[in-house]
Amino acid sequence: MRRQLREILFAGLMTAALLGPYHAAASPRMVSLVFNSQPQNPQQVGSDEFRVRLQALAGKRLIIDERAGNSFGSEAAVLAATRSGAVDIAVVSGGIASAVVPELGVFDIPFLFRDTAHAKAVATGPVAAAIGAKFADKGLVLLALGKQGFRNLTNSKRPVRSVADVKGLKIRVIPNPVYQMTFKALGAEVVPMDFPLVYAALKDGRLDGQENPVPTIAANRFEEVQKHLTLTGHFFAPIVFVANRAMFDHLDASEREALIAAARVAAEVTWKAELDAEKLVDLRKGGMDVIETFDRKSFVDAVKPLDPEFEKRFGKELLATIRSTP
Repeated sequence: MRRQLREILFAGLMTAALLGPYHAAASPRMVSLVFNSQPQNPQQVGSDEFRVRLQALAGKRLIIDERAGNSFGSEAAVLAATRSGAVDIAVVSGGIASAVVPELGVFDIPFLFRDTAHAKAVATGPVAAAIGAKFADKGLVLLALGKQGFRNLTNSKRPVRSVADVKGLKIRVIPNPVYQMTFKALGAEVVPMDFPLVYAALKDGRLDGQENPVPTIAANRFEEVQKHLTLTGHFFAPIVFVANRAMFDHLDASEREALIAAARVAAEVTWKAELDAEKLVDLRKGGMDVIETFDRKSFVDAVKPLDPEFEKRFGKELLATIRSTP
């Protein structure tokens, strides 16, 4: 009798051990979603929409823990945490992601995109799909590309109306090779720096200026430390919805589909968001001189000598395809 009881107990333990992984897999999974930006910036707008949509699509299978990433430090740190698996999903600037996935750097080429519609057509088309495949080797999955916006130049020294006015200005850029070579070609003294350090460096004079989309300039109150804003629109900045690859591969097919669908809807919200006009009003009220008309041709001509380098990095055919995209 005791032997039978032992056999029954052993069989029960074995059954529990075999069923354990099934029950664990069936339990709700906590998924972390991290961005690093000020409120009402595109990263935050996109992240909020992503959380809402994913919760609706995945129901109780996925529990979304959305957090602003200030505790991680810079956006580069958020992306590094996503690669390592400390973060499951991140929403970061394209210029940060392209430092890890160089192929994405084609979006960083100055004056490549005619307008937002042109950038969206490329970011949601076959070019973006081909670039997305390059994320896998970096431990990442590209879910979608959204819009941060065109980047513009601010400084505390003088109005910038032509490329000659940029010469000698100490300009902070993202630690990204295309950004650095572009501003060197424009004549600036280039200072790569993580974003959390920028305000203090502008305030104490270590920097003369920086470049960012209008919502970022306004959200960080740069009008307090910068007098002049020129709407150069020199780079188009996408935002990147990206997941840790190991986490993504661990999900079942329906959960992966929900993740991608939610990211695409969230990205679409950022494409439709119109934030610049309202923020420019705030910047003007704060005392910033906003220059809308400038000698664009002088800027384009200054970076033209970089074309052979861009063709070498990204391919002449790819650049031609982007330029010819309707």
